[in-house]
Amino acid sequence: MILKEVSVERFAFTCQGCWHEWQADYDLQHVEDSYGHAKDYFFRDGVRCTDPTGAGVTLCPQCGRSTVSARLTHRRATPVVPAAEASNPDSGERPTAAQTAARARVPILPAEKLDTGTPHTSGE
Repeated sequence: MILKEVSVERFAFTCQGCWHEWQADYDLQHVEDSYGHAKDYFFRDGVRCTDPTGAGVTLCPQCGRSTVSARLTHRRATPVVPAAEASNPDSGERPTAAQTAARARVPILPAEKLDTGTPHTSGE
């Protein structure tokens, strides 16, 4: 597998039962296998999960229904170091022991779950 891109993608969700709306961020790894086929791996808070846009995958946090629509609203890609550069021992910056220790102590940035407010009514 070849890592092609790492990104953070924000999805907006709407429950089709109670019209509750919220947003959540997912980490994605876009990879390509040796045959050139693309695959996406989704993560929430460092835990692998399924594609949030799949039917019945996401449950409404308000009413528990699985009839939730999801749409991608924002994305931020993180550059991936090319393999040739990554294999060069003189490339990149070596972190100090203090930097490595500091990173280990800092809490992981959570995948935000942003509630966008009160449920909509059918007349809005």
